[in-house]
Amino acid sequence: MKRYFSMQRMALLFCWLALGAAHAEPVHQGTLLLDGAYARATVPGQEVGAAYLTIENTGAAADRLMGASSSVARSVVLHSSQMDQGMARMHHEASLEIPAHGRVEMMPGGLHLMLEDLKKPLREGETLRMKLKFEHAGEVDIAVPVKPLLPEGGMGTMHHDSMHHDSMH
Repeated sequence: MKRYFSMQRMALLFCWLALGAAHAEPVHQGTLLLDGAYARATVPGQEVGAAYLTIENTGAAADRLMGASSSVARSVVLHSSQMDQGMARMHHEASLEIPAHGRVEMMPGGLHLMLEDLKKPLREGETLRMKLKFEHAGEVDIAVPVKPLLPEGGMGTMHHDSMHHDSMH
């Protein structure tokens, strides 16, 4: 049986392989495993960026992400995104529970770490450093590779300027 790949499938496969090329090493801290961290490249003049990762808790007790920081941004804020009547709304989250024997995945269109007031554009191929502060596991330093900026309308793109922010404290 012959298998044919459409140009679209080939392009998607190529993008998937290219986007996976820059991969952060998993970091273990206490009962937490932090894996798959990445940020998207930004364009000159863009004041915000976003970082994503997966946090797994192998322990019998919950932990809590209390905050984050990076030298590339004035502040790093935990946000959740939700669709509300056709509009994406971002909510500031004061902290994030990592349940016992649970997993939290940050991804475009959902939970993410917003890098606010960037000091310079995030460039593809660079690696930025972030410090995450957990209630029980303490401070964890991670390397965050910067992946390519997706083309306009590509999967996972969200334009910060078009989102509404609701502050939850």
